[in-house]
Amino acid sequence: MDYVLIQKKNVRNTYLLVFVFVLMMGFLGLVIDGLFGIFPFGTIVLLFIALIQTLVGVSSGASLVLRSVGAKPAMGKDFEEKQLKNIVEELSIAAGLETPPKVYVMEDENINAFATGFKQKDSAVCVTTGLLKHLNREETEGVVAHEISHILNKDTLLMTTISAILGAMVLVQLFAWRSLRVMLWSGYGRSSRRKGKDSTGYIILALLVMALLATLFSFIGRITVFAVSRTREYLADAKGVELTRNPKGLANALRKIAKMQKTKPRMKNATIATAHLFIADPLKRKINDKEGFFANLFSTHPPIHKRIALLENVPEEVVLEELQES
Repeated sequence: MDYVLIQKKNVRNTYLLVFVFVLMMGFLGLVIDGLFGIFPFGTIVLLFIALIQTLVGVSSGASLVLRSVGAKPAMGKDFEEKQLKNIVEELSIAAGLETPPKVYVMEDENINAFATGFKQKDSAVCVTTGLLKHLNREETEGVVAHEISHILNKDTLLMTTISAILGAMVLVQLFAWRSLRVMLWSGYGRSSRRKGKDSTGYIILALLVMALLATLFSFIGRITVFAVSRTREYLADAKGVELTRNPKGLANALRKIAKMQKTKPRMKNATIATAHLFIADPLKRKINDKEGFFANLFSTHPPIHKRIALLENVPEEVVLEELQES
């Protein structure tokens, strides 16, 4: 597998994604200008938001993601955290990283982990307290190797950019829908119509168009996330095994994740904007367990039983049956 080619492709896709994002925001601005007759005010404001969001994402996207899930730096005070930091350092050397990623821990009983960061030297690996509690050293190595592979392949650059952009789209979407809802619920439209103010109905129509377009763009962004995320998980599994020379560690970790997903609630600090970063879907959406056209279109992660089957080179039906019986 040509990982240098994968890195170049991820960098190229990141630039393309930012370009498309700016175009979409510019188009949304033009629509607002057209509806309100305020050209070029709306276009300038939306392009300014796109620029600020991109710059903020590039400069502090990783810290924003870590803050959003309530992650804290691993201090290495207890055995599990000390072991985790040692594993990250060992695998960073094996992967040829100049600087080991920073190590974070987030409070959650589920077994999960993710990597984030625009540059390798500023990257971070974050694991849940559930992972520290339930995985042995071999399994933790498998998960950490998977996350370091995301950093090595520059998946984190692409995925963190997607998170930042998706966050901006969701903000515009929420603003438009909530403004529309407030106007309708407050009866402002009805009272204004009684007074003969046609401009209020016009504002409501403009907000509706803005909300629908922002929702459409947000939906397109999520489809992009889904497609990129699924492929990257398979690649990171393969590279992780290459780093550890031991498919058993990651396969058994995925087994424990699959079993725990049946008993624990979804992760409380994960959101749609960050779910694709994790090694397993923190929102526990059923579609990630399925295959087929719609599952391939809307799932962020490949089915866990399929990933285990690929790692162990056994039929996926065998693994699926094992997980269903456990």
